[in-house]
Amino acid sequence: MTVPVVSGGVPIAAHDHGGSGQDVLLLHGGGRTRHDWDVFAGLLVAAGFRPVSMDLRGHGESGAAPWSWQAALGDVAAVAETYGLHRPVVVGHSLGGMVAALWASEHPDCPLAVNLDGHGNPTRPGQFAGLDEAAASAACDEMTAFLTELGQGLPEEFLQVMREIDALDLFKVYRAARCPLLVVSGDATAFAAVFPDRLAPAWEAYCLWTRRQLGAVVEECPLVREASLPTGHDPHVEAPETVLRLLFDHLER
Repeated sequence: MTVPVVSGGVPIAAHDHGGSGQDVLLLHGGGRTRHDWDVFAGLLVAAGFRPVSMDLRGHGESGAAPWSWQAALGDVAAVAETYGLHRPVVVGHSLGGMVAALWASEHPDCPLAVNLDGHGNPTRPGQFAGLDEAAASAACDEMTAFLTELGQGLPEEFLQVMREIDALDLFKVYRAARCPLLVVSGDATAFAAVFPDRLAPAWEAYCLWTRRQLGAVVEECPLVREASLPTGHDPHVEAPETVLRLLFDHLER
C-alpha cells in the first residue's frame, strides 16, 4: 500500500509492505532507494512485523530538496504519522543509519533504532589510530584528496549530503541516545576495495579508530550496543536473515 506523504512541501515516497504487529520503518543508504529493503521487508512481514520503507529526500521517487539532518528527521516523522506508525523500530543503512541514530536522540519512546554500517568518512588527522602525527596528517590529506576526486561529476545535491555527513559527530550523536540504539558494522576490509592500494593502511587506521571510539561509547552509554557481521557494507542485502535475527535478539533485551 502506498499513501502520499508531504513533508515541508517535499513529496516523500513510502510503501507499506503489509503485516501486523510491531511497526518498523526502513531507511536506505545514500544514492539508493527504498527497494533495497524489499527482501528484508518480506522477512519482517513473515516474522510478524509491519514494515514501511521510504525514499529519503532527493532519492528514488521522493522530491529533490536541500539536505539537512533535521529535514530528513522531519520526513521520517511525516511518514510515521501518515502511515499511523506507533512507536516504530527505525532501521537505517549507511546514510539512513545515521538518520536512525539521530532519531534515537530525539525519541525516547522508540523501542530500538539500528544503524547498519553508517560510519562516515575520515575528516581530520586525529581519526587515524596507530599512525604518528606526520603519517596521520599525510593519510588525512591523501584520503581527502581521493574522496574529493571521487565526488567530481556527482550532482550538487549528493555532494551536499556528503558535506553534512562529514560535519556530523556520530559519536556525539550516539552518546545522546535516549532509546536503545544498535550500531552494526560490516567487515571493513570489504569496503577497502574502493580505495587504491596506497590508501589501504590509512583506511585500516581509520577503521581501527572508529572501532575504538564505538567501544568507548558502548562502555559509557547503557543504551548503545554494537554488533559486527561478516558481510560487506550492505548486511541487509547480503545477509537479511542474519540481520533479522539480530533485530529479534536486541528487541527481546
